[in-house]
Amino acid sequence: MRFQIAMKNLIIIVGLLVVLAFSACTGSNTLRDEGRGDRVAQPSDTLYTKETAMDAFALDPERALLIIDSAEIVGNLSDFGADILRAKVYSWTCEDMNYDSAILIGERLMHHDSVKSDPYRQEDVLELLMNACRLRKDYEQALHWATQLGDLYRIQGEKTEALRTDAEIGTFLIRIGQQEEGFSKIDSVVGQLEGNRKFNEMDALIIALKRKAEVCIEKTRYADVIPAAQHMLGLLDDYEQHPSDFHDGTVREPSETECPEYIDFYRGKAYGYLAAAYAMLDESAKAREYLALYDQTIAGQNLSGRFMIAPTLRKLGEYDRVLVIYDEVERQLNDDTLNANYLEILRGRAEIYDAQDRRDEAKAYWKRYDVLNTQLTENVLQGKAHLYAARFHASEQQREIERQREATHRVRMSRRVIGIISLLVFLFALFALRQGYKTQKRNQILAQQITEAVEYKEKYKELKRSVEDDGSGIGAGGFVVSSGGFAIRPQGDGDLKSPTRDSRMADSGQSTLSKTQPTELSDADLFDYLHDFIEREQLFLDPNFERQTLIKLTGLSKNRIGAAFAQGSDHERLTSLIREMRLDYAVRLMNEQPELSVEQVRLASGFTSADTFTRNFKAKYGMTPTAYRGSKG
Repeated sequence: MRFQIAMKNLIIIVGLLVVLAFSACTGSNTLRDEGRGDRVAQPSDTLYTKETAMDAFALDPERALLIIDSAEIVGNLSDFGADILRAKVYSWTCEDMNYDSAILIGERLMHHDSVKSDPYRQEDVLELLMNACRLRKDYEQALHWATQLGDLYRIQGEKTEALRTDAEIGTFLIRIGQQEEGFSKIDSVVGQLEGNRKFNEMDALIIALKRKAEVCIEKTRYADVIPAAQHMLGLLDDYEQHPSDFHDGTVREPSETECPEYIDFYRGKAYGYLAAAYAMLDESAKAREYLALYDQTIAGQNLSGRFMIAPTLRKLGEYDRVLVIYDEVERQLNDDTLNANYLEILRGRAEIYDAQDRRDEAKAYWKRYDVLNTQLTENVLQGKAHLYAARFHASEQQREIERQREATHRVRMSRRVIGIISLLVFLFALFALRQGYKTQKRNQILAQQITEAVEYKEKYKELKRSVEDDGSGIGAGGFVVSSGGFAIRPQGDGDLKSPTRDSRMADSGQSTLSKTQPTELSDADLFDYLHDFIEREQLFLDPNFERQTLIKLTGLSKNRIGAAFAQGSDHERLTSLIREMRLDYAVRLMNEQPELSVEQVRLASGFTSADTFTRNFKAKYGMTPTAYRGSKG
């Protein structure tokens, strides 16, 4: 009989394998050029390279994107290289929607096979994602990517790059509200990089100090800005005087001609931080001293640098100079006033007019500031919705690409499947028969062990009852059991310490313990009685049986019963004991009444849920009730 069932199953399996094999043979063999669409190479495409794209970007980002497309088509750029350049172009355009595009490209690249297999490409993509999220001020997501990037650097043994990333992580932590942890992270980076006279380490240290100065200004910790900025100046002075001592040949190190610009850039940053800090600390003389130094740097002479220092100038009362800067920025913005820079201008003008007691003008600018701030907040929310929608669309596209790849894979594998299918079927048939036999044999042995264990337990209980019950009504633990309830009798004492209950309790059909409990009664003795009482009365077969039922039947308190189970037995709870009794009873029923179905056994054993019955049975006995019943047939 079992052999016939096995052969039937084998025929079904063989049929399924054949169907699968022919399904693979008839799969689509259409190959698509993923991601390229209908783009056509342009004339002079051989001139289109990474360098020309980046040169064009400075004046025309749209033109740069077209060059990147053409360079990819003619093979001057790989698909990975082209996507990285596109993301960089989007990241440098200072618009949230373009940041979103950069982020989506990066997220897609993280699933690209060439990125998964190349840790250095992973570093490039993660750095791109971190910076794009930082520019978009999505600091939680930036922290996510930065953490992955730092871990990858450590795996690759790039300690300095890992520390550089840790400084970024510190700033993100601070900006999401975890200031103590964030500042501690940055200080740890500074401590580990300090004293290493190599350019890469010095550059990473300057970046960490720069980040610290920026977040200290943001969080109004102006006194902490000063040592960080002065530390930057000290490093730059040392590097300027001894450039050969710092030479390490790393890719970040500037050439001899680029070195003065590098030093000037970071000096300008440090002077700006010092001027801002001293201005906010009301030390105007020092603030003006560093402001004069800042004005001599490249940053102090270009418009973006002067706009950055405008809050410091406002604090120093240089209102006319600030208004000139605002006018220049507004002219450059033209009609593009829906941005954070214009919001800063409105706020700055309002504060200046407030300081000059020009109330009506200040009020008008504050009103415009509030309106624009609301618009920008709504735009941020819309931008996030756009990003989420774009992510969903990108994931749908990715799934479509995966489906196409799977179809192509089926076509390539179909001939192999047809060639070896017969051998696989034969081997599988032998394996299935052998496994079926082993499983059946194992289940029979396990079922026999379960049966013997339950029978042994029953024999043990019967023996225990015969020893403990001498016919006088004294049960385990020294209990006197009567028809109306029970009272407690200490072991070795013929007199009851208290009456079983009064006549009113007897008439009501309830039972109780006397209020005065004997000190000699142990938790173990009480558990033994309760165990026997529940089993003898088959209370466990009631699906609604619970601790409250036992309290009503015995008159014991909730805590007393709980202590008996927790301290006097291996069962911490009543439910554990009831579950075990029900499972043992179910086994006995299946052995003694084999005509009952598993469902009938479940209901008769007190289980209200088939899932609970199956799960508990398997957990206790290592097989399901159905498997146990089948092994007995």
